[in-house]
Parts: sequence; C-alpha cells; structure tokens
Amino acid sequence: MAMIRSTTYVPLVLAVAFCFGFAWHNYKMQDYFKTIFQTCEETNLIKEYAEKQDTKVTETSILQKKINEIFNKIEKLIPTVTLISFNKSTSAKNSKAFIANQKAQYCIGEELVVQLDMYDYLNKRKTYGGDFIRSRLNSPELGASVSGKVEDFNNGTYHVHFPLYWEGNVKISAMLFHPSEGISALWRSRHSSLGVVGFKGRYMKFNQDAIMDCGFKLNTDNEVCEYLDPDDEEAYFCIKPPNLPCESLTEMKAVNLFSSYLTKEEAKLFQRSNVAVEIPQNFKSIQVTDCKNHNSAAKPKCGTGMSSPVPSGYFYRNIWNPVYCNMTYYKTKEDFLSCLQGKKLFLIGDSTLRQFIMYFTENIQTTKRTTDCKEKFKKSKVAKYFAYPWKNWAYWEKTLLALNMEKDIFVSYKRHGFPLESFVFYYFKEDKYTSRQIDQHGGGKDTIIVITMGQHFRQFPLHLYIRRALNIRRAIERLFLRSPDTKVIIKTENTREMTAPVERIGDFHGYTQYLALREVFQGINVGFVDAWDMSISSATATVHPPGNTFQSIMSMTFTFACF
Repeated sequence: MAMIRSTTYVPLVLAVAFCFGFAWHNYKMQDYFKTIFQTCEETNLIKEYAEKQDTKVTETSILQKKINEIFNKIEKLIPTVTLISFNKSTSAKNSKAFIANQKAQYCIGEELVVQLDMYDYLNKRKTYGGDFIRSRLNSPELGASVSGKVEDFNNGTYHVHFPLYWEGNVKISAMLFHPSEGISALWRSRHSSLGVVGFKGRYMKFNQDAIMDCGFKLNTDNEVCEYLDPDDEEAYFCIKPPNLPCESLTEMKAVNLFSSYLTKEEAKLFQRSNVAVEIPQNFKSIQVTDCKNHNSAAKPKCGTGMSSPVPSGYFYRNIWNPVYCNMTYYKTKEDFLSCLQGKKLFLIGDSTLRQFIMYFTENIQTTKRTTDCKEKFKKSKVAKYFAYPWKNWAYWEKTLLALNMEKDIFVSYKRHGFPLESFVFYYFKEDKYTSRQIDQHGGGKDTIIVITMGQHFRQFPLHLYIRRALNIRRAIERLFLRSPDTKVIIKTENTREMTAPVERIGDFHGYTQYLALREVFQGINVGFVDAWDMSISSATATVHPPGNTFQSIMSMTFTFACF
C-alpha cells in the first residue's frame, strides 16, 4: 500500500522540480533567493558586530576604570588646601630638621631618620602635610649618595628615612621643593584644562597648504578633523582646512599658549628664590661605621621582571649600585659592542632616549693600550648614522638610524608620538603612538626595545599620561604573547632644571608621572630603569644628565638588555 502511494506522487514531484528549474533560469527568481539568503547573512553579521561593540564597550570601561583607579590613588596624596596668604604657606627657612633616632653609633645596614617640623612665614607651626620635599644623603669625597624616603604624618611633621650603605662621613640635604599650598595649586592648574601648550598643524596637498589649530580639545564651531585610535581610545583634533582633506596633515609644531591658572599670590610660591630651599639643620655631618653586623647576602644579576624598591639604589665611587641586584658597568665601546653585537635596538621616546643614540654615534669612549701597558681612552663609535649628516641636537625631532655592518648592530630612535613640545614644524606623517610602534615589531631574542615618556606630558592632565602608559603596557603584553624572549626596558623620566617653568613643566608634575609609571608597570617582565631616583641621588638637575648619572642610566638599561 505504501509502495502504491509513493509511486502516485512521483509525477507530481517531477513536475514541481521541472517548474522550479525553469523558474531558476529567470534572473528575478535568482535575485529573490539571493535577497533572502543575503538578508539572513547580513542579520548574522549585524548581530556579530553588535556583540563585538558590546565587548568593546566593556573593554573601554575596564581601561577607563583602571585609569581612574591609578589617578585616584595619586590624587589622595595631594593636599586640598587653599592659599589664604603667602605668609601662611610653608617656609623652609623657618622649618627645622633634626635627627629622630639619635644614637652613639650609626652602622652600615641601619637607617638614619631625620625629622622635619614645618613652619610658615609667620613662624607658626604647620598642622597639615602635603609639602613636596626632596632629600638626599651624600659623601662627596666618596662619590656616594642616596635619596631619602619621605614619610608624611599629615600634621606638619615628616620623617625622612635614609638607608646607610657605606662607611664614612655623610651629609644630609632636605629641601622644601614646594609648599603644600603650592602643590594644591599646581594640581588644580594641571587639571583645569587639556593642556597649557597648543599645537599648529600644517596641511599640504596639490601645492596648497594651510596651518590650523590642533590639540586634545578645541573650542570652536568650525568643522574639525578627528584623529582617533579606537583601540587605545586616544584622540586629538585639528580644525579642518577649507579645501584640504584631513589626511593631508603633514607637519606639526607646539605653540606656547602663555596661559596660567594660578592666582597672583600662588605664583609667588614658584619664584626661583622660593623653589628647592634647604631646611636648616641643628646637626652636622654623621659618621657611619662598618660594624660588621649587617646582612651582606649575594645579590642576583639585574634581570627583567624584578621589582624596584624606593630608593632603588645608591651611588658609590660615582657608579650606581641597585639595592636589589648587581648591575654591569658599561662605559667603553668594547663594553657596548659585547652587548649589542647581532642585535636590533629600538629607542622609542623623547630626547632623553635620543641621548642614547647620540652617545653611540658621537661620544663613546674606547680603550687603547699604550706602550707602557696603561689604558688610554679616546672617542669612538659603536655605530654610524645613516642619512643624518648633523651632530648633537640638530633636528632632534627626526627619526634616526645608526648601523654597524661589521658587528651586525641596528639602532633606531623614534619619538613617542603626539604630543611633542617642538616649537618648529616637524614631519608628522610618520608619527605613531608607542603602543602602535610596539605592535609593528615581531620581537625575538635579538630585539631590544627601550621606552620612555614623561617630559612632553607634564603640560597636560595626568589622565592622559596614565592612559598612554596603560596602552603601552597592553602593547607589551601582546608582544610577549608572540615573542616572550624580547627584551623590553622602561626608563623613567629624569628630573630637570630648577629654572624650568614650574606650572608648565616643573618636577612635581614629573613626580606624579613617576608614581603612575611605577604603578602601571608592576608585575610585568620588563626592566625598570629608575632614572628619577638616580637623578635625585646625584642631585642632577638637568633633563639630559651628563657624566656619571647618564653612564649609570645606560649601564642599568643594558644590564637588563643583555641579561
């Protein structure tokens, strides 16, 4: 019975198939089915896109949450005081310094504690903290020095802790860099705008050019060009030129806006005579003895991933000694050749890293044995510039390349991307954020990447710096996934000249960035070069440190690089 029914439907099925086949040759019929399937496919794509966008929103909120977390942690250290009058601000000359842990004998391995009691210009005791204090302990005849760690009791009293690392006569310096009233004003000023430096962008195409205002925020009703990195949530803007596309932005330069968010009374706090003033002491130098009772356990060689304490080291015989590891001292051409042979070195940052490539190509020493078997030093080169005929700081914004063909050494320097405080136009087409530059590297055991940033960010809110640092960390994490044996070194910024404009680029802004950088790069397999601590320890108040300080920064960097 079932067989008969099946046979009965066969002609009907064949007829339907014939009609369908005939209709299929009609293009409208094909278009109809294509539309159905395409609609289904587009629906799925839209759904997938929506899901990705939801995920991206979640990632964005996580990044912003981390930025806020670090910012809030630092903001808690900032005093919230209002300057009523200059005379009620902290006075270094009226304040007092004395030994808090008086002893008959001070031994290597112990700690010397100096107490600071702060007073105002009316000689009244301060009842709150927040002063910015810079301190160091040193023995000039030994080429020895170490920075002090400041403990704020938030009542006008501070303890400065100095670890004792060497035997001999030590002197103490404790400077009131800025009073708490000034710190509160600087913090408010920094976050009152999106920068006290502006920018001009030059657009060029088809023999036309235009110079337009640029920045992180533009107060304009004109059409703007947005230069957005959606993955890193970074953006800057320029007013769009009337007859040129946004893609024709070719050059950039900084312009001083000459803006200030300080009151006249607050501005007095930052006159040179009121910055970095020594606090009087009621004691003379201290004698430190080697009592043979300190722990002198062997330290490992400095390697990436190690945690850097505060202070992170000290100078002795003008050479930096990290307290947590052993540094290799690099000084001569031969020292650096042994480290860099067969390697690619990428320097990404500002002029404080450009100083590295300048050293390799212009200033390095080499040793030569004389007839009486003594060592003689002369200037030499680790590598030679490619297509750069100048010397020193000429065209310092340029990307630089140096090569040593015999030793197979490749060295490049690139700036860290917008913002850059250059008051002459520089070629902007090649600008990329540090994170994007890292993403372009394959990495490998013969690849070294050294990164710094700081000096060009002091003019802008701290959020921007934290975001950039976090994005660099994320890029490094991506790099380690594809090439875990790549060497990455983070160099903190240096202190700078005492005469630097305090509100715009003063060292307090650098200090908050230093705190942020330490926070961001915890728990990741990078080398951390604490140039900030080295600069304070050696009292080097210059953005491009010379001599022993720079030599130790280089040595620490390449100890990590060639571990």
